[in-house]
Amino acid sequence: MFLKTVIIDDEPAICSELEYLLKKYIDIEVTSIHYNPIDALPHIVHSEPDLLFLDIHMPGMSGLEFAKKLNQMSKPPLIIFSTAFYEHALEAFSTPAVGYLTKPILESQLDDAIKKVKTLLNKPDVYDRAATVPMLDEQVCIRKNNKIIPIQVSSIYFAFVRERDLFIATKESIEKCDLSLNELETILNRSGSFFRSHRNYILNVKQIKEIIPWFNNTYLIKMNDDSQTDIPVSRGKVKAFRSMMNL
Repeated sequence: MFLKTVIIDDEPAICSELEYLLKKYIDIEVTSIHYNPIDALPHIVHSEPDLLFLDIHMPGMSGLEFAKKLNQMSKPPLIIFSTAFYEHALEAFSTPAVGYLTKPILESQLDDAIKKVKTLLNKPDVYDRAATVPMLDEQVCIRKNNKIIPIQVSSIYFAFVRERDLFIATKESIEKCDLSLNELETILNRSGSFFRSHRNYILNVKQIKEIIPWFNNTYLIKMNDDSQTDIPVSRGKVKAFRSMMNL
């Protein structure tokens, strides 16, 4: 089966390079190349490609905005983002995508992304894109020692906002994240294991050590991280928390 593939990037040289790199895959067919997403939209809706290589930073409409529009299709293509900027790569994790490439594109990066695409397309529910596309929502990125590091959602114990910055806590450490708390909440909610206990806190209910009754019929949650951090449940969240925990 040939994978109908479309490339969208406002840099013709990048499009040509990517098209050349894709020629080594005998089962990938580049059906069209576009230099802006607005022109590409009618073609994608009509031809329903399997795979889309999409630049993030483009004039007129960003690749991130374009990807969200494609979610309205009954069979949206699998998306691999490309970007020259790591900060844009972080944003890609909050959209339905199967991977991202940083420019200049390395063959090893491309190989890994294509393998992921083929794994998804070989699943029995390949046409249930709502189930297969949000693969990258299972991980988010943190900043540690001036490096961007992807971590699995399951490794997150809790997250919180302090002075407008978002921090993510794992068992051993707390690191900064460039998402907003609302963006992170959208990602974490897909797992079904997280609860927004307070306007400034989200916690992993699977990592609760103790639930302590607190004043005004609220609760204080002791987490199972190395520091056994205490997290409040606000009054407005008590009812939902009781329901979730069967209290």
